[in-house]
This record gives sequence, C-alpha cells and structure tokens, in this order.
Amino acid sequence: MLNEIRAVLIPTAKERKLLLPNAMVAEVMTYREPEPVKTGADWVVGTIDWRGSQLYVIDFARLTHAEGEDSGLASKNIAVIKTINYADKLSHFAVVSKGIPKLQLVSRGDMQLHEDRPIKHNAIASLVSVQEETADIPNMNYLESNIIAVQEQ
Repeated sequence: MLNEIRAVLIPTAKERKLLLPNAMVAEVMTYREPEPVKTGADWVVGTIDWRGSQLYVIDFARLTHAEGEDSGLASKNIAVIKTINYADKLSHFAVVSKGIPKLQLVSRGDMQLHEDRPIKHNAIASLVSVQEETADIPNMNYLESNIIAVQEQ
C-alpha cells in the first residue's frame, strides 16, 4: 500500500514509547551497562562502544520527566539511532529501551495526531496514536543538539 512506512516503537517507560522510522534505527541490542561519563545531564546514562565508536546512551523518559514504575517491563535493550543533522559531529546515539522494540507498519490512516494534548518537553515533536498505541515522535533537532552540547563540555 502507498503511504506506508516501516516504523519502530521503542518503549521508554511503562506507558511511553518513541515512534521512529525503521530506517533511523541502526540496531537494537541487549542492554549492557554504559560506561559512566560526567556530563551534568542526568539523562545521559553513559557511553557504549558500538562498531569502534563511542555512543552516548540517553534515557528519554528521564529527559522528558516521564519516568515511572518500570517493574512490569520484561527487559532492557539499547536502540542505536541514526542522526539526521550534524553528521560530522554526531552520526549515532543510543536510547535505553525499557522493553522490546516493536516493528510497526504505519499507514497514513493508522496514525492519529493528538494536537489537543499538551507537549510537556522540547524533546517531543508530536504525540500520536498508532493502532491503539500512544507514542512520542522525538524532536531530533533538540535531541541531537543537546547531545552535541553534552559531548562538547
């Protein structure tokens, strides 16, 4: 069908998910403890080695103040995300996935934009529902520029 994209729903908290095009998700791996870094940003969990590069690992729920009870989550993973801006400074970063990311085929009719709900953080561009799943579409400009700011400290 035309106007369909392959997307990935990445759980970031018990009731929160990120929605990204599948092409932006380079890899999903089993969680491994990141190396701590001193950044002054509590949402930066640390760094991991990925294919010879050091990637910043972020906790999107912590960044957007959406942390909550995670006891019902089965497992943690790390999703490696391709950037869309500033490739010379930051080609990828990683997000803690508090559960198993799910591949989702999304067509225009499947997605409902929630313009009536307030967006509570600049890291979120839009709030949507896709087949009964509520998700955040991240503001990649905000995320990438803030990770670069942390990196340059």
